[in-house]
Amino acid sequence: MAGTDFGHAIGLPRALSGLPLSPLVGGYGELLAAQQTIGLRHLGELLIPSGGRLRVLDGIFAVTGPGRRRHVGAEVLRSLRRDRPEPAAAWLLERLAAIQDADPAALRRILLYQLTHLLQDHPQGQLPATATGFGVDPAEAPALVRAAARRARLDTGQRAAAEALPDDVPAHRIRCAARRAQLLPPAGEDRPLAALLAEVAARAAAADTALAVARRAEEQGDPARACLHYEEAAALAGDCPRAVRGLVRTYRPDPGDPGPPRSTLVAGGVELRWPSGDFGDTRWRVVRLTRGEPAGSPLAEVPGQPVGGVLLDHGAGIGEEIRHVALPLRADGTVDGPPLIAAPLSVAPAVTEAAATDGNGWLGLSWTAPADALRCEVTLTGPRGPVPVPAVVRAGPRESLRVDTKVPGRYAWVVRARYAPKGRAERGVLSAAVTVPVTVHAWPEPVLGLTALTREAGGVEFRRTGGEGAEVRLVRWPGTAPAERAELTAAELPPPLDWVAPGWTGPAASGPVCVGHPPPGSLTTVSAVSVLGARALAGPSVLVEAPLPVTGLTLRRAAPELVEVGFDWPGTAGTVTAVLIQDGRRTEFAVARSVFLRESLRLPVTPAALSVEAHTAPRGARSVLASPGGDARAELPADVAIAYELVPGARRGLRRGPAVLRVTVRAPGGAPALELPGFVLVARGDDGRDPRRPSGPTGGTAVCRVTGAELATAAAGTGTGTGTVERPIDTAVAPGRPYALRGFLLGGAAASVRLEEPPLPSLVVR
Repeated sequence: MAGTDFGHAIGLPRALSGLPLSPLVGGYGELLAAQQTIGLRHLGELLIPSGGRLRVLDGIFAVTGPGRRRHVGAEVLRSLRRDRPEPAAAWLLERLAAIQDADPAALRRILLYQLTHLLQDHPQGQLPATATGFGVDPAEAPALVRAAARRARLDTGQRAAAEALPDDVPAHRIRCAARRAQLLPPAGEDRPLAALLAEVAARAAAADTALAVARRAEEQGDPARACLHYEEAAALAGDCPRAVRGLVRTYRPDPGDPGPPRSTLVAGGVELRWPSGDFGDTRWRVVRLTRGEPAGSPLAEVPGQPVGGVLLDHGAGIGEEIRHVALPLRADGTVDGPPLIAAPLSVAPAVTEAAATDGNGWLGLSWTAPADALRCEVTLTGPRGPVPVPAVVRAGPRESLRVDTKVPGRYAWVVRARYAPKGRAERGVLSAAVTVPVTVHAWPEPVLGLTALTREAGGVEFRRTGGEGAEVRLVRWPGTAPAERAELTAAELPPPLDWVAPGWTGPAASGPVCVGHPPPGSLTTVSAVSVLGARALAGPSVLVEAPLPVTGLTLRRAAPELVEVGFDWPGTAGTVTAVLIQDGRRTEFAVARSVFLRESLRLPVTPAALSVEAHTAPRGARSVLASPGGDARAELPADVAIAYELVPGARRGLRRGPAVLRVTVRAPGGAPALELPGFVLVARGDDGRDPRRPSGPTGGTAVCRVTGAELATAAAGTGTGTGTVERPIDTAVAPGRPYALRGFLLGGAAASVRLEEPPLPSLVVR
């Protein structure tokens, strides 16, 4: 039946006699993307209501029931748009209406192209039921299935070529269209496709003819004529690589022509800036040529149009040397006039954040290398010419190197990044040079040694080695002292110590010493720094301490073998050292502040003479002490004691003889150095009542006297310092019984001698 099979000129004008091999509609990729967004298998599902059927063999009809069908034209598509408010469906319907307005057969062609591929890809695509399952009316399903079976099958590459071909020809990308056409099978019954392929072949042949004429003119040394024919070939095939490269070789701008565009590397790509001039509303095709690519390679076209005379190319390959060619276009997209040709540009981003540093005999450079750089190459030039630089070892984005140099003056670092084009064996290209000037300054000689010695006259002497020709300062750092030979600036140094004589003069080995008087109670780490101009080097350090003096030192014998030491504690000192000197020996005793305040200081001694020295103990084990004026010292004479006792007289019958006073002198170490006091025994009674002891030498009746000379003679006579003098007691001078006796020492030496008294009962006479 007519209209149920292909091969008949049926339906609307320009009806098909076979299923199409290409949709032949521009922007098909956008249509397909929108269709997939809303989940359609083919565009016909957008045109029929739920449960409806689609007829496509003799025009596009939506069948909603027996005898009820509606032709789908541009107005129907727009009415459907009002029923589909979702953005993707609304855009798609509006786009299909515009396609239908431009070509009434175009939408039917698109539907047949999509249905054909659905049937060919389906495992049961040869069955009419499969077509019915895609929404095709059962009356047309058998014919559509038979036609799809006869049409050539397209693989993935052929489908991509068939769908993109309609975009190439209007854009005059004839070479690209010709490459796609070679992938397609013969057009056969698809007459519109056959006509398009014939047009592509004709324009490609015409471009080849123009290229041949241009090449002959170029070989004959006529670049101007060759340029005209290359321009003709570019007008026929706007994407012809040989035509564009020929224009680059042969075009010579006239004096009044605009200058070339300026291409520069920017973040993210290459910026192409048009020369100043009035180009009106000219459209441009901008292509990118890459050195080293084959002459016939497809041109890389830069998408977009310049905005404000600037176009950004994001597709340039790192490490490539490129050149941009801007071809002016007519309204129909063909090349119109000579191109604008930019200078060659290496896509080689330069290093960033390059910074130079200098120090004592060295120069340093650091920089950030681009991620795609193969390596970085560095040179250094100084006042005496090039300086050898070690190879750069890639260790990350931030790279650095350092060289030793002792020659002051101006230097210049130059660093470049080298890139290797992908897939090629060339050495690659170098980025623009980044130059970093730097000055090597003269630095002082370091201080090698610093010593401090305690002066007998008080204070500290400082001596140094090294630091020749420099100003050497003695400073105290507020925190931790820097390491020796650390590089510093004079501005960051603390002020010189105000208690040290200012500076050194003369060579270090023979110059005068430097004298300092640290404040009492201070503990100072003194550091030497050599300074030359604005630069300085840290030197060695010594620890200097000036302890506070011990004052108010006193000694008291608490017992014959125990001395109590008293003094005023020196400020906040932690420890005081007491030195006991007795019998030719020195014994040190250290006492902490808390112990001294709680328990005082008691030292074990002998009765011999002694002295005690006390000084504040240093807080640092390696401190050099600056004595504030000597140790505190106190002396205590020997413990000289005079003992007396009353010895009863011998019995003579029923009566006793007179009592005897025995006075014993004990002077350690022999005879005492001082005079001994005299001794007097005093009696005092109370008329038979309880006796009371005399209160002093004049508080009673003197019973017996012994002079100091007699005691000294007795002590010296024995050689041991111990002697005894005995005297009988004259009881006749005493008052009535009972009475009490008591001895007293007389004379100026009495205060330095200890009197040992016997028990009280032994001194009562009854």
